[in-house]
Amino acid sequence: MSGAEPGFTTARLTVQPATIADAPLIHALWTDPRVMTFVGFPRGLPITLAEVEARLTHAQAYPGGRLLSARLNTTNEPIGHLKLAWPDAQGIAEPDIKLLPEYWRMGYGRELWLALVAYQFRHTGCQIVQATPNVANAGSVRLQEVAGLRRVNVALYEFPETMRAYTSPVPHYVYQLTRERWVAQSRANM
Repeated sequence: MSGAEPGFTTARLTVQPATIADAPLIHALWTDPRVMTFVGFPRGLPITLAEVEARLTHAQAYPGGRLLSARLNTTNEPIGHLKLAWPDAQGIAEPDIKLLPEYWRMGYGRELWLALVAYQFRHTGCQIVQATPNVANAGSVRLQEVAGLRRVNVALYEFPETMRAYTSPVPHYVYQLTRERWVAQSRANM
């Protein structure tokens, strides 16, 4: 990973490191059952705005990656957040995107995911981008396939016993895209 702050621009969106100013957006996303049900939090994540602010204050120490915010180029309005993932010891990175529901089905998810996957390969040294969409989340499954990820497994994630009062098990597919396949796809699309 280079020393520069992560970020990129797409045709309609600007992605930059999340700051304290993004705390209300991230809190709204994480506590919204519509956003969090497919990742095992049917009532949303039980987290306060102050806890989100604390995580953003220590953004460099965020587990597994860096939170980024996505804003419309035209209005600077925030529409969601992304996780830029650090690769693990095997070179696998698991980035993520969450959008406010009012921006679903407008192509923003696809635009962000394709750009985030490219950023992962160009700037983090990852060898594989991996995604684990809930088997019931048809939109996310379709997004992985459009981006060229291939289904390699099916699994069930169960939260620790201490979290089961407010979570649900997550049956999910495991999708992966290797660096080699991404390079080949990129060349084919030139």
